[in-house]
This record gives sequence, structure tokens and C-alpha cells, in this order.
Amino acid sequence: SLFATFRVVSIRSQQTATSHPAAGHNGLIAAAYLQRSGVNTAVLEKRHVIGGAAVTEELIPGFKFSRASYVLSLLRPQICKELELKKHGLKIYLRNPSSFTPMLEDGVGGKPPRSLLLGNNMEETQKQIAQFSVKDAQAYAEYEAFINRMATAVDPLLDAVPVDIPSLTSSSLRERIRSLRTVTPLLKTGLKLGKYIPQFYELLTAPLSKILNHWFESEPLKATLATDGVIGAMISPQAAGSGYVL
Repeated sequence: SLFATFRVVSIRSQQTATSHPAAGHNGLIAAAYLQRSGVNTAVLEKRHVIGGAAVTEELIPGFKFSRASYVLSLLRPQICKELELKKHGLKIYLRNPSSFTPMLEDGVGGKPPRSLLLGNNMEETQKQIAQFSVKDAQAYAEYEAFINRMATAVDPLLDAVPVDIPSLTSSSLRERIRSLRTVTPLLKTGLKLGKYIPQFYELLTAPLSKILNHWFESEPLKATLATDGVIGAMISPQAAGSGYVL
């Protein structure tokens, strides 16, 4: 929760105030919403820059790097709109190419070692994959369509209130009727998924190694795609549920 680390401090006036001892991207967003709602908010940061994991710094003279945050996939469009982030200077750059995987091998026939470059151009990406498997190159477009279908169906749930299970089982009829609203987004997702619900369930619960083995045969491609499921998660590709982040 964005608000989990906030603490309320008492002041002499009748207004409410909060302070937060960190100015990371989550803290700044939470502070902005609190301020918008009329709560006086002070954000404190011990470093010389604010932004937390989203900070870009010059680690090597002349070269700037993101310290930790590598993609913006979890930055909700609703937040961008409500906080008018573009108006305040937010620019989003599409990651293209999306990944580069060099191979630890000797070149053949005077050619350099192979590498795998994945990007937004499907035709070029398939040519890259075909170096290792023509079958995988053909399957990749279908795999991308499958992942995008899953993501499109689930995306609205990220902004929805979780299903209120205690109220659904409440003895009060009024509470049960009121809590039915929390089920609506879940039902819409189920309708979007349709016949793909079993595949969706497997994606949420299975190891990503099982998912990728179903689609592909070449290790360079599977290893590259597997990073999406394990990066920042500290789990193995064989861990149950790791397929969810694909």
C-alpha cells in the first residue's frame, strides 16, 4: 500500500498533518494524493536527491543510469492523469530494443558470436529468434498475442477494489448486496478471458519454466523471456507462480 508507511502527527490547529520519512516514487505519489485531499503533508528525504528507486544518476562521468527502476509498466495511467504528470514534465520513452542477450560462444566461419536482440519490430525480432530456432520464431507472434490478451483482461483489476469476501458472506442482506459491486470487475475479466480462463489460471500459478517450455525450445529465447518473471522477485524460474510476471 502506498499509504502503509505514513504516520499521523498531532498539531495545535484543527487541520490534519502527516509526515513521511522517504521521498521515493511511491512516497511522492502518496504525498501528492494526501495533499490533494486537503491533508498538509511533509515529505522528508535523507539523500541529496528525491525519487528513490526511480532516480537517474550519473554513476560514470558522462553516462546516466536508472538506479533501480527499469520499466514503467506498473505506473497506472490513472495516476498520470489525476496528478497531471505530463503537464509537470513526465516523458515516457518506449524501450526499443527491449533486451539484448549476448551468447558465450565462439564465432563460426569468421562470424562474431551470436546474440539475441528483441524489440518492437515483430519481423526483425523473428529473424533474431530464427538464429536459434525457426519454430520458435514462428511461435513468438502467437505467444505475444497470448500474453497481451491476458494482460488486457487483467489490467482493469489493478485499479479495482478487491472482492469483499467477508461482506459477501455476511448475515446482513444489505451488506451482501452492497459488496456485489466488488465482484463486477472480476466478472468482466472472466468474460474477456472466456475460453482462455484455464490458460490464465496456469499463468498465475505455474512456474514460468513450464509456460516457456510449452511455447519454445531454444534456451537463449527462454532465458531472455524468463528474466521478466524473476527480476526483482528473488525466485527461481522453477518456482510456482513465477509465470505471473511474464
